[in-house]
Amino acid sequence: MSDAKTAGQQLAEKQKAIEALHAEVEALKQQTRDEDLATVKRLCETHGFTQTDLRGSLKTKGTGKTSTPRKSTRRKTK
Repeated sequence: MSDAKTAGQQLAEKQKAIEALHAEVEALKQQTRDEDLATVKRLCETHGFTQTDLRGSLKTKGTGKTSTPRKSTRRKTK
């Protein structure tokens, strides 16, 4: 018998490896997020940054702006 794996077996192994790497990347992202957040908080306290100072850099809840429709300048007919 040969030790060669079928294409299906190789694919399954690669998918498991990819899932393991994704989990590792997410864990590292969370770890660096916590460290970076602590740095930002320290800098905000040191320099007295306010939300107004950081307005262009912060994500806000109301990103989907709803504007009022423009009124027509056309005359109304009777």
